Amino acid sequence: MFARHFKYLYMKIGKLINITLFCVLWMTALSCGDDVYYTMENSDKKLCGKTWLKEFVTDNGLVGSYQLRFYTGNNKGQELTTTYDTGGKTTIDREFSWQWIDDSKEGLRMKFNDNTIKYFDNLWVREHYLSGELEGEYIVLIDTDYQR
Repeated sequence: MFARHFKYLYMKIGKLINITLFCVLWMTALSCGDDVYYTMENSDKKLCGKTWLKEFVTDNGLVGSYQLRFYTGNNKGQELTTTYDTGGKTTIDREFSWQWIDDSKEGLRMKFNDNTIKYFDNLWVREHYLSGELEGEYIVLIDTDYQR
C-alpha cells in the first residue's frame, strides 16, 4: 500500500517538475534573439552636416520652405526661409551661432547676427528627422539627403 502512495506522489511531483521545466525552457527560448539598443542621445554628429527641411503653406496660401543647417567645429549655422507667390520668390537667409542649452542636449540656443535669439526645445535628432519646439511651435524637419 505504501508503495502505491509513493508511486502516486512521485507521479504528481514528476508532472509538476516537468511542467515547471517546460515553462522555464519556453520562457528562455522566447527571450532569445537580437537585443538591439539604439542610442537616443542627441549629438553634434547627428545634428551637423545635414540640411534640415520643412515645407509649408501659409494662411495666405503661399508655398514655402524652412531650412536649418548646423556646422561642426565652429558652432555656426544657417536659417533659410523661402516663400513663393505671384511676385516671385522671397528668400531670407540668416546666419547664427548655436549651442546646446545643457548637458542633456535636448535644446538649442540660436543667436543670430542681429542679436535675436531663438530656442529649439524638446529637440530630437534622429537619423533622418529633426523635431522639437522652435519658438513654441512644434516642427518636424527632414534631412534633404533622405530618399523617401
